[in-house]
Amino acid sequence: MSKRVNIYDLAVGGEGVGRLEDGRVVFVAGAALNDRLLVELTEEKSRYARGTIVDVVSAGEGRRKPLCRHVARGCGGCDWQHLSEEAQIEGKISLVENALTKLGSIASPDVGYVSGPETVRYRTNIRVGVKNGRAAYRRSRSNELVQVDDCLVAHPLIDEILAEGFFGDASDVTIRVGSRTGDRLVVGEPTAENFRVPDQVPVIGRNELRKGADAYIVEEAAGIRWRISANSFFQSSPDGAEMLVALVAEWLTDHDVGEQAMVDLYAGVGLLSGTVGDWFQKVTAVESSASATADAAHNLGSHVAIHRVPVERWVPELADVVIADPPRSGLRAQGVEVIRKTEAPHVLLVSCDAGALGRDAALMTSSGYELDRVDVLDMFPQTSHVEVVSGWVRRV
Repeated sequence: MSKRVNIYDLAVGGEGVGRLEDGRVVFVAGAALNDRLLVELTEEKSRYARGTIVDVVSAGEGRRKPLCRHVARGCGGCDWQHLSEEAQIEGKISLVENALTKLGSIASPDVGYVSGPETVRYRTNIRVGVKNGRAAYRRSRSNELVQVDDCLVAHPLIDEILAEGFFGDASDVTIRVGSRTGDRLVVGEPTAENFRVPDQVPVIGRNELRKGADAYIVEEAAGIRWRISANSFFQSSPDGAEMLVALVAEWLTDHDVGEQAMVDLYAGVGLLSGTVGDWFQKVTAVESSASATADAAHNLGSHVAIHRVPVERWVPELADVVIADPPRSGLRAQGVEVIRKTEAPHVLLVSCDAGALGRDAALMTSSGYELDRVDVLDMFPQTSHVEVVSGWVRRV
């Protein structure tokens, strides 16, 4: 039986938030703020429910027709394509404000916004499922696959592979490209057997990588050529990487951070160690990934000491500044405790999940730090994903 729902908020994860007649919160994918909807419930719990849209009775002011034809077919790759650019911006700022207020107990946070790369054709790294040998994205909150032959947010070098590629019996495929070098790489899970891709595009299976095979692309960003292996993390685009570096550099400059020692936690292939790290006499990069630490050793200068170890097991060193770019789960208590033990007066945190930022904010505050600045860096247009750069100053 369908239910009428008014959407009054957007949740971390991108769904609209409304209430049922019995008082339960209901989460609705594809909803816009102030939508009046007819919803079919698909999941019911004692305190909340989830539903799908049967009909848009009255559209909220931020709703628009999605730009990509695959959304109507059920593709869940871009969960905010139904929102105008203005509504996406307002939604992301609101997500971060709410997380800092409700989870971080920070009153009236002043959240800035920095536009990221182009709103389409910006992604240089995607992961897709495989359906009948062809690339496919999953439906929202489902394992059901929707076959695609192009992608609105993927770089044209990726689009050619989506259009022409055949991926055999693989379950998943990762495609990485260097937009400024032309490098491309296709990785099949579990193998890359019987793949057909455009000429001169390297192909490798996860089974080969697990046995020690080497595969990487080279990308240019911030005036540096970065080696990025198949299993290593890098930002969604070189433009986004440069914007991140610029935000970090601006905050460090504004606070006249000392030039002695910098610690780079969750350092990846060395983006921040290799850029703003050049301002410091000593840089310590901490990263647990074997492929990323190998890339960092290739990418970085000799003044950077690279430690291949989980951040939680690293023995803290005194530092003038700590920069941390943790995974989606955030720093959590152990990561914040490591930062506290460095006694760093300045900390820059890069968060890719608003909820994790809120939880980390509460931990940072309880560890003696105050939030100085927070900016949404919009590196994932058409989606609810956020990249947030926050600056923290230790209370004297």
